[in-house]
Amino acid sequence: MAGEGVPAQHLDPLSGDRAAERDAAVAAWRRAEAQVYPSVMVNATLYQQYIGLVRAVADDLGDVRSEDDLVRVWREQPQLGAEAIRRLSPSMGSMMDPTAVRDAAFCQRHREITREHGKEIARERLERARREGARWVTLFEDVTPFGSHRLEMHVASGRALHASSQSEPDASSATYELEVVQLDPSDGTWLLDKPPLMPARRFTRHDEWEARIAQARDLFGKEAT
Repeated sequence: MAGEGVPAQHLDPLSGDRAAERDAAVAAWRRAEAQVYPSVMVNATLYQQYIGLVRAVADDLGDVRSEDDLVRVWREQPQLGAEAIRRLSPSMGSMMDPTAVRDAAFCQRHREITREHGKEIARERLERARREGARWVTLFEDVTPFGSHRLEMHVASGRALHASSQSEPDASSATYELEVVQLDPSDGTWLLDKPPLMPARRFTRHDEWEARIAQARDLFGKEAT
């Protein structure tokens, strides 16, 4: 197993340098995923074999249970994609990018860790934001080639921007949504009994969506008087 011997450690808050390293790793993983999944437009068999390899490597990472450990294993074991191609011997293996296989698998496992430990990760990010005096903190973010979800909270008030996007299968268009909700400022828990501070609004243009997010951040980021 790729993560064999890696303890299931408590998700300690990251230092600034470690957080930057994590963010850079996640960005690389997402780029690889964005490279792998569009292969379905070129060759369905290649796509299916890519997905099988990515799933196999992600399964091998099943005992890696923290973001920090996942980054460490990624840095220490660059051969995982090539090993999976040799082990499973897909018929189109010669056309595959072993680095993309590895990194897309780490992206998949990171998504699973985020979901498995979402509350702990959100709490730790909130604690770090308080220590550093940040006004806003991203508690959750999930980006795939098919869409994204991000929950960004105003630290003092618990007001949060929930922004999401969804791409069409042919990637020719996308829809975007934004709503503002109330979280518990003490721990970031979504207060489901509270109505949205701003009901969900849908957009068809990415630039308009980003502009509305910036406007909402300004409006709902004001300190209460």
